[in-house]
Amino acid sequence: MWLTFKFRLHPLPAIEAELLRWLEELRFLHNYVLEQRSTAWRSEHRSVSYLEQQSALTKWRAFDVHGLGSLPYDPARDILQRVDLAFRAFFLRVRDGGPPGYPRFRRELRSLSFGQPDSVLVSSKTIRVPRLGRIAYVRHRPVPPNGVLKRATLLREARAWFVALAYEFPDPPAPPTTPPTNAVGVDLGLTHLATLSDGTTIDPPKFLRRSEERLARAQRSLARKTRGSHRREKARMRVAACHAKIRRQRRDFAHKLTSHWASRHDLIAFEDLDISRLQGRGLGKAFADAGWGMLREMARYKLARASHRFVEVPSKGTSQICSVCGRWANPPLPLGAREFVCPGGHRMDRDLNASRNVLARGRDEVGRNSAELTRGEREPPPGRVGRTVYQPRRARSGSREPSLTRNREPPPGGVRRPEGSPGPER
Repeated sequence: MWLTFKFRLHPLPAIEAELLRWLEELRFLHNYVLEQRSTAWRSEHRSVSYLEQQSALTKWRAFDVHGLGSLPYDPARDILQRVDLAFRAFFLRVRDGGPPGYPRFRRELRSLSFGQPDSVLVSSKTIRVPRLGRIAYVRHRPVPPNGVLKRATLLREARAWFVALAYEFPDPPAPPTTPPTNAVGVDLGLTHLATLSDGTTIDPPKFLRRSEERLARAQRSLARKTRGSHRREKARMRVAACHAKIRRQRRDFAHKLTSHWASRHDLIAFEDLDISRLQGRGLGKAFADAGWGMLREMARYKLARASHRFVEVPSKGTSQICSVCGRWANPPLPLGAREFVCPGGHRMDRDLNASRNVLARGRDEVGRNSAELTRGEREPPPGRVGRTVYQPRRARSGSREPSLTRNREPPPGGVRRPEGSPGPER
């Protein structure tokens, strides 16, 4: 199991300026390798592989010693991996008939990663970054001692810097096959953020609604600034800081709520709602402010850490079926009605009735899974599934070198990048 811990960084001004230069060099590299792949396909109908670009990366770094060559190797290689994964995902979407989503050029980068465990040294108060030195950070919570550091990512959110440390932990024990003793069903909504089957309701915090006035002032100030000016950049950072604060508030609330649920319940059932299909009804801002998907994903991994069970059940009819007698509402309950009236005479809050239906379906799902496990207990246990290691496809033996090496054109870089260098400045 992989877990990521995010801490606030406090770099000195000189180190922050160097980090910003690194991000600009990596942004140029990202746009260059993307343009190289696109040009090779348009002009020659040839695919440039990850291995070809990785082998050329050494030559690019040796040519531009004061630009791309002054950066550590890990972040530059990570950019090549990001572009390769973006193209792989694009081809999968085309094959499945979905929206293609061709990889796009980047106006700016906000993160750089170190994939080698020994490249970043982490202590209780500082982290040591290659070619930068030590940077102070605030460890506001302890990291479990049995974790192994696998990746470190430096993030920039508005004017603040963070470090995300990814650790690998031993897989927790599997959930017990016995019936749950403290199960709960959750119905997500807008009037109440969550309604539990035990009658508990969680009011929506509405962080975006509370910050709309402050955000609107910052956006009006940004709209009045001249494009390309320093004042516009400062105003843009103020808008970004407003959005970053709202995002952090929402994540903090979701972390605390799901941790409380995972400590009290050994089974939590959610509806398998397709949230993207619900945002076209004039409620997109309300859905985004609620953060339903974040709640589900956090509850999923926190229950897995505690060896508890998380299930998603079909959402069809949960608001139209009586949780007491199983009858369908007649006539169907409209969206504006907040009370469920059963043809048999039962009356109940609409969300409470739905959460109890979700819980009943979750118990049925767990019972079926336990029965299948009992029938197949003589089979060997499944193998441990960890994080997939990045293993790009091997280049063909007859593949040619990338166009940059073949044409002997100058590579991308920083201050020593010659005039007329290939690759767009996007």
